[in-house]
Amino acid sequence: MSHSQNAPSDSSSGIKNILLTGATGFIGAHLLTNILHHTDARVMCLVLGGSIPEATQKIAANLERHHLSVDWSRVSIVLGDLSQHLFGMSDADYDSLKQEIDLIIHAAADVSLLREYEQLKAVNEGGLGRVLEFANGERRIPVTHLSSYSVFNEASYREEQEVFEEPLRRTEPIFRSGYAKSKWMAEFLCNEARASGAPVQILRLPYISGAASSGICNPNGYMDLILKAMLFTSLAPELDFSLTCLPVDICADLVVRISLHSQANPYIFHLTPFAPFSWSEICEAASNYVHNLEHLPALEWYQHIKKCALTQRALFPIVAFLAKDPSLLQFRSNIHRLHFDTNNLTPYLGEAPAFPQGRSAYLRRYMESIAKV
Repeated sequence: MSHSQNAPSDSSSGIKNILLTGATGFIGAHLLTNILHHTDARVMCLVLGGSIPEATQKIAANLERHHLSVDWSRVSIVLGDLSQHLFGMSDADYDSLKQEIDLIIHAAADVSLLREYEQLKAVNEGGLGRVLEFANGERRIPVTHLSSYSVFNEASYREEQEVFEEPLRRTEPIFRSGYAKSKWMAEFLCNEARASGAPVQILRLPYISGAASSGICNPNGYMDLILKAMLFTSLAPELDFSLTCLPVDICADLVVRISLHSQANPYIFHLTPFAPFSWSEICEAASNYVHNLEHLPALEWYQHIKKCALTQRALFPIVAFLAKDPSLLQFRSNIHRLHFDTNNLTPYLGEAPAFPQGRSAYLRRYMESIAKV
């Protein structure tokens, strides 16, 4: 990983309370622990739930699932619903919370790749809109929005070889994925907010893979599901693509450190510091875990997995996920061939952790974690 002598200085001393959305998710668990590590701030987690104990248990279970722990004396639970006006709070509670917050890290999103755009819009766009509204007032609160590299998976970037840390082109998006379209639309909300003077940052994340420190994976990630099916059956689809990914703990580290700086520019970052993994590298790592890995054409592979799922419930999720894409056309999309510029990210890389023991060792640990899920 690159190093820089000009890494931005830490400006966390004036930040006393950070509002975190998405703490019950895969990235959210690591963000929570990293915020507590990098700052002395209190983290106020906005959680959907019927009661504080119920919401607390959601976060605690999520942390335990990823072998993480926190200092609960510095964590507060705020009940709220991103799909509702004022987060579903009373005027008094909403205004009181607004006065306390110094920084917002918005990680909450519906990441389902099975849902259509209209089903995702309320949370991925509407939720962000409400966060931006919350942050906009007499005292403007800095917002870090976690976007996705999937915003480039549309017609206007079809001819590109490299994409840059700059605003998206204003063309009508054409996406296979409703999720990608919702993230594309969300970025325009951020740009509109910035045009009015709001301190908003956009961090475009690649595929988030297992933690570099432990290999612990995301049991619901689409790549994790495909790899699990490969390890379970010793069958692999024949694919030609490269996976740009980032271990979840390194991702959280970068998100927090970038968020702690309120510089006006740059404001868009590609969190893609590592060279992508080729499909052959990934299959080689799988072969170290299961011997005699057989390769099949994608559609034939899916049919085999579908047949195995009749008796193996563990394969149900991947069969459901690929039902609309049995030929795995998603791996021919823009995001698996583009190079992502990281000039804005570079100053933050000097302090960030690197893959422990190298890429191949990381992939092996990642496979081991997937196999245990």
